[in-house]
Amino acid sequence: MEKNIKKFISNFKIIDLSHTLEEGIPNFPTHTKYYHLNANQINDPAEMSQILMHEHNGTHVDAPSHYIKSGPKKKHYMEFVNPTHLIGSAVQINLNKYTKKLVSKSTILKWEKNNCEILKNDIVIFNFGWYKKWKLGKKSNKYIKNWPGLDISSSKYLLSKKVSAVGTDTLGLDCNGSTDIPAHTTFLVNNILIIENLTNLDILPIRFNFIAIPLKIKKGTASPLRALALIDK
Repeated sequence: MEKNIKKFISNFKIIDLSHTLEEGIPNFPTHTKYYHLNANQINDPAEMSQILMHEHNGTHVDAPSHYIKSGPKKKHYMEFVNPTHLIGSAVQINLNKYTKKLVSKSTILKWEKNNCEILKNDIVIFNFGWYKKWKLGKKSNKYIKNWPGLDISSSKYLLSKKVSAVGTDTLGLDCNGSTDIPAHTTFLVNNILIIENLTNLDILPIRFNFIAIPLKIKKGTASPLRALALIDK
């Protein structure tokens, strides 16, 4: 069985879609920063470190509990998220040249007409080319300001398509400064996961296989991810 899995994986080129977790990475303005601290112990020869981070630092997935404010919230934390929602067929919607701050339903319909139809259970990834602005420390200023996102029409359209998850290469799937937060309030309350801070999207084809496994965090509202694209050789 092990040999069969390795043989199967060898049929694909693997692309890492995750940013490196390191001190100084961009973080949402209201979130705490990421810290990697020395945790070596006297008389212990092992090299060790302690990670101190916000659940939503780096490349991560939002659990439904992040925006479910009432009802059975306890069943929507990270520990209950089915990891198979982040494994499957994905489409990359390349909007590198998109100049508007909000993506509407009409934009997605036009993309589908020119590329391919978004299918049920697809993982939809938006590539704004924003990941190229990812820098450390004060140089991250361009990444944490004025990023684009989805409007209510595009969010509801993808909901109607019954997609499995929606991802982006920005700090948030809703645009910077959004007050109504249509993407989060549309997807998460309907158990559609949101993936944020993806990278290396330009080298992906329109369709590819996606896999990312979240940590099983008790009462977690998000989890860091090692997101991978598997592309046919």
